[in-house]
Parts: sequence; C-alpha cells; structure tokens
Amino acid sequence: MKLPPSRQADRGQVTALVIGGLAAWFGVTVLSQHPQQIFDRFRRYDYTGLLIGNWRFFAPEPAQHDFHVLHRVLLADDVQTPWVETTHIPRRVWRQMVWFPERRQDKAVFDICAELIISLGQPGLDITRVSAYQVLCDHVELVVREEHRARPTPKGFQFVIARSAGYDESDNPDYLLISQFIPLQEDRHHE
Repeated sequence: MKLPPSRQADRGQVTALVIGGLAAWFGVTVLSQHPQQIFDRFRRYDYTGLLIGNWRFFAPEPAQHDFHVLHRVLLADDVQTPWVETTHIPRRVWRQMVWFPERRQDKAVFDICAELIISLGQPGLDITRVSAYQVLCDHVELVVREEHRARPTPKGFQFVIARSAGYDESDNPDYLLISQFIPLQEDRHHE
C-alpha cells in the first residue's frame, strides 16, 4: 500500500528528525569524553545522569595504588584468628582483555575505600555513620558468615583497610583504617 505524498513527506521529516537527534546525541556524547573539562558542560543538561555517558579511557589522576580489605574474627571459643584478605585482587589472565566481570567488584571496593579515606580527613565525623563504612562492614560480615557457615557463629569481627603499591611488593602497605570490633548476632541471616 502506497502512502499519499503528504504522508510520505511527514514520514520523511520524522525520520530526518530522529536521525538528526540521534546524531546530535552521539556527537555530544563523543565530545563529553574529551579530557578538557570544558566539554563537560553538556552533562548539566542531562538531569538523569544517564543520557550522556562518561567513558573516558584515562582518568585525570590514575590510581597508583590498590586498597586491600582484611579481617580477623573472634571465634565462639574466644580464639582470635589472624588477619586474612577479605577481597582478593585476581591475577590478570588473557580472557580479561575481553571479559572481566569480576572487575566491577574490585572497582566497588576501591571506590568505597577511597571514599572512606576522604571521610577520615573530615574533623568530627563519626566514620561508622558514613554509608561507605556501613556498606564495607556489611560486605565483610557477609564474607565472615560465608567462611563460618558450617561452624558456630563467631562472636564478631574487625576489618582493616590497607593501601599498597599494587603488584610492586617492595613497598610495605599503609594501614589506613582499623574498624572497631563488630559483634555478630546468631539470629541475623544473610542470603
């Protein structure tokens, strides 16, 4: 069925508008990836923060260290375990050039630790009230509960954030934050 000429013209205009809008969106998104901050002004019109992506390949200040989270547990028989790593930074393998979903968890832990370190510099702030602290505490608790699933629930745990030079093991790590003792409740269940 053939459309009348006026409907064909309307369809052509709609198509041109859609293509033009998509091209403009693509252009603004590409410009927003430029290292110069002047191009970030387009983002202020994106009230949702979702329409104009930020996929810069290089951070303005790339990370030069890794954060490590370690924990120790006070067992039900009052024995304190040695510090063990809660989060493990995996060795790199070839497939990670293409597929590396584990990196999301590493990045989340890095961001949480970075936020906590910034919060430590704020005078008078109760660090245990910061949401990043609570998220990290919940993460460590989940790991502790998983480790001790088949045993009696430990009395509690403590965690530490350490900063290292990554794979360069010649530098000693810096211990930046040691949590207070966090008691565990027997009846609290995590899935």
